[in-house]
Amino acid sequence: MQRLREFFDRSYRRLVELLERCGLPRSMPPLLVLGVLAAITSVVLAVTLSAHRSAADSGPVAIAPAAAGSPGTAVVAADRAQVLSMTMVTRNRWAAGWSDCTSGPNCKYAAVIDRDGARATAPEWPVPYATLKSGDEAIAVAPPREGTLTGDSTMMFRLTYDGPVLIRLRYRLSTSTFHTGEILTDRIVPGRIVVVNPEESTVRMLDTRGTRSPACDDTGRCWMLTGIGRTDITWTDDGGKTWGTQGLDRHNQLGKLAVSPNGRTVVMTSVLVSDNGETVAGMRISTDRGATWKTVHNPPPSLNAPPLAFDDGTALMLGGRPNDRPRLYRVRDGVAKLDRGYPGDLAVLAGDEHLMYGFEVPKRRTTEVVLSEDEGATWTKFAPR
Repeated sequence: MQRLREFFDRSYRRLVELLERCGLPRSMPPLLVLGVLAAITSVVLAVTLSAHRSAADSGPVAIAPAAAGSPGTAVVAADRAQVLSMTMVTRNRWAAGWSDCTSGPNCKYAAVIDRDGARATAPEWPVPYATLKSGDEAIAVAPPREGTLTGDSTMMFRLTYDGPVLIRLRYRLSTSTFHTGEILTDRIVPGRIVVVNPEESTVRMLDTRGTRSPACDDTGRCWMLTGIGRTDITWTDDGGKTWGTQGLDRHNQLGKLAVSPNGRTVVMTSVLVSDNGETVAGMRISTDRGATWKTVHNPPPSLNAPPLAFDDGTALMLGGRPNDRPRLYRVRDGVAKLDRGYPGDLAVLAGDEHLMYGFEVPKRRTTEVVLSEDEGATWTKFAPR
C-alpha cells in the first residue's frame, strides 16, 4: 500500500498536467485520470505484444538458391568430389554431403537429398553440410561460417513432395530443455549440442552438461557424453528438465556413443590417441538401459567410428589397425569377435539392424556408399548423387 501511494503521489500530478495540455480539464476526477492511464497502458502493451508475436510466429524465410550460393551440382559433379557425410532413413530416403577441394583455392560443399526417387541438390556452401534424420525424412543443414549461432545464417535444405526448399533457420535463445520431434546434434557448432526444429525452422543452443554424441531412443530418453579428461554419460527422460549422470571412463574423454532403438542396449567407446594412430582404449556395454555396465573384452583397434547398438543386446563395430582394411566386429556377451566383415574400405558405419550403411574411403576418393538390409550378409553399392 505504501508503494502504491508513493507511485500515485509521484505520477498523478504529471499525468494531470499532460492531459491538460491535451485539452482535458484539471478538474477531472482522479478515477477518470487513472482510467485514462490504464487505457493508454493497455494500448501500448497490445501493440508491443502484437509486434513480438508477429516476429516470433512469422513463417520460415525461403531463400532462392542463387542467393545462398552457386548451384551445388557443380560441386557434386566435380572430378575430385567426395562424400563427406551420409544419413539414410530408408533405402530411398537419404541425404549426402559432398565436397570439392580441387576446383579453386577454397573447398566447396553441397548436399544431395533423395526422397522416394526424386533428387535435389543444395546450393554451394563454404562449410560442410550436416545431414540429419528428421522423422521419416533426411535433411541437410548448412552450419554458419563462424561456427557459432551468433552471426551468420544457418540454412536448412529439405525435399518435399512439392519440390526442394531452402530455408534460413531463425535463431532462438539457448535453453536447457527440448521437445519431442526436435533434433539434437553436435555437428553444427563444434563442442556444443544444438537443437534443430525443422517444423518451426528454428535452431538454438542446448545448455546442458552434455557436449557430444547425442542419441535418442524410441522411448523418448535422450543420451549424450560429457566430461573433461574423462567420459561420463548423462540422460534425460523429460526433455532436459532433469538429468541422470554416471561416470564411465576416468582417463579418456574422446569417445562415441550408440543406443539401440528400444534404449536397452547402450555402447560407449573411449579412444586413446597414440603415435601409431587411434585405438580403442576402452569399450563398455549395457543391456539394461545403463543400470549396469560390462567392459568389452578384446575390443578391436578402431577408426573412431561410432558403434551400432541393437535391441537384442549385441553391437556391431567397425575396427582395424592403422593402414589396414577395417573389418566388422560383433560384440556379444561382453566379448568382441570378428564378424562376417565387409571386404571393402568402410570409414563409418551407421543405421540399425534393419538398414546399415556407410561410405567407403578407397585410396583415391570417396564417391560410393554401401548398405545392407540383412545385418551385413550382403551389401549394395551406389553413388549418392
